[in-house]
Amino acid sequence: MTDKPKKDVDIARKIWLAGIGAYGRAVGDATEAYAKMGRETTKIFDDLVGKGAELENQVATAAKAYVPEFAEKQRAQVEDRMERMKAALGMSEVAADQQENIERIEDRLDALEKKIDAILAAVSKPKAAPRRRASKSTAAKK
Repeated sequence: MTDKPKKDVDIARKIWLAGIGAYGRAVGDATEAYAKMGRETTKIFDDLVGKGAELENQVATAAKAYVPEFAEKQRAQVEDRMERMKAALGMSEVAADQQENIERIEDRLDALEKKIDAILAAVSKPKAAPRRRASKSTAAKK
């Protein structure tokens, strides 16, 4: 019976060592996998940067050809909208001629207002009381 406790201790120790070995193997595998993943990640990142640079060049090339045409089209559309808005608000070239007529009429109205104000001022002034002539009787007394 003395062999059994020794065997139990040996089995427990072997289980313990197997657990530590499994843990060490897992750590080693994880470390190796992490290092490999780091190398792979760097390679994947570099590949993505290269692809991004390639796409950026393609977009820049396409933009050089397309943007001026697009910008001109947009500018023409904006100018067209502005002309329609000016016409709707009475600010087109025809309206500019009408604006000159309106300004002339306003000038004439201002002149008429000044004349009317002058006439009203003259009419509303209080008249001086007429001088009385000295009556004959008052003149004879003196």
